[in-house]
Amino acid sequence: MSNIDLKDFYGRYIAGLNTRDWDTVGKLIAGDVHVNGTAYKRENVIAALKGIADAVPDFYWTVHDLFTDENRIAARLQDTGTPVKPFLGHEPTGAALNIMEYGSYRVEDGLFVDMWFLIDATTAGAQLRSQVGTAGADVDRESVA
Repeated sequence: MSNIDLKDFYGRYIAGLNTRDWDTVGKLIAGDVHVNGTAYKRENVIAALKGIADAVPDFYWTVHDLFTDENRIAARLQDTGTPVKPFLGHEPTGAALNIMEYGSYRVEDGLFVDMWFLIDATTAGAQLRSQVGTAGADVDRESVA
């Protein structure tokens, strides 16, 4: 895939996540995939992503930086939403999330085969322990990638 193709590929992935189009998301992930260095089946990855959407129904990924090189993708995202169920070990308080996420991916034959994620868990925890919502729900949801 060329760099332009990878940018389109990642755009379809993020759009699928944000619209909860799990069929599209599933078609972009290999049957056997590594997530943060651990082997999983596609179904496990989809279940984990659905779990995020279940706990935070308005969870939204906004791409701020996107880099591609050969078969690799790197992205900086802003994640927003308000949990209605426990999330990251915290009970919902009505507080919204507005955190950064970094992702690194390897694509083979048009599918994710390696996926790495790092989120700002310290900020997420502080926000979720708060009784007052953050500005996360008001973020401009236009991708700048």
